[in-house]
Amino acid sequence: MGTPTPAPAGFSAQVAALYDVAPDPANCRAGTLKASVKADALARLNAIRALHNLSPVTYSDAEDAQEAESSLMQAVNRTLSHTPPTSWTCYSPAGAAAAGASNLIGGWGNGLGYSTEDDYMATWLNEGGSASIGHRRWLLSPFLGKISYGRVAYQSASGDRVSTASLRVFNFAAAPPLPGSVPSFVAYPFNDYPQRYFRPGDYLSFSAVPYGGGSFGANANVSFARATITVTGPSGALPVTDVSYDNGGYGVANSVQWRVTGLALGTSYTVRISGVTGTAQAEYSYTFRIS
Repeated sequence: MGTPTPAPAGFSAQVAALYDVAPDPANCRAGTLKASVKADALARLNAIRALHNLSPVTYSDAEDAQEAESSLMQAVNRTLSHTPPTSWTCYSPAGAAAAGASNLIGGWGNGLGYSTEDDYMATWLNEGGSASIGHRRWLLSPFLGKISYGRVAYQSASGDRVSTASLRVFNFAAAPPLPGSVPSFVAYPFNDYPQRYFRPGDYLSFSAVPYGGGSFGANANVSFARATITVTGPSGALPVTDVSYDNGGYGVANSVQWRVTGLALGTSYTVRISGVTGTAQAEYSYTFRIS
């Protein structure tokens, strides 16, 4: 047997600083996150929501144990799943319920570096360049209301480093109240936007919000089937590609997403989306700049 690869001193120290009680994966114990870690996750998310003129969310302690158990299962089994099977090591019904109601993220391996809560928020936003943007839509939902957060990180006996997190976004013990007001749309990126949360090759996205009473209702009737998207910069229109749309229930029940060729940092762009149906507003316009 070989000698386990030691974790970098920084990794070990940063992971240890996450916990009041460290995880014990061999005995299926998720540990106890420091209150400051959960507060940091909440603050990072609310700072992102403020960029989109979205109301801040609050923290729900009631689901903390479930989120921790979800994160433990993902970590021990080295797999991310919203529907973990009962055959999983460290399986629990509470953890499985949390996995089905949460954004999940994680990594494992000898070369795994340390990720902050802000790193996880950024990855959920940019979706690793994927066209599937459910994590983003939950973070940027006007109707999110509250979150609960769990994280399990450790170095295994074999030398692998593991870190997973679960961020609950629906199915809370007590439903959050509806926000007092919602914007007429949610766009990503929007206005002056930090580069750490959007990379020029990532998918852009847009959801119309004609109805402020919840995710569905009139929001589910919005269609982008006939819509035209233009993105214009100082030198004119840029190529728009890979357009797709749906009315899935991830946050707001409508979304269109696309990519743009030639985006540059520090440059202002205007987005126009015309031909939107199912809502009284057929055209939307906004600007963004990646800084």
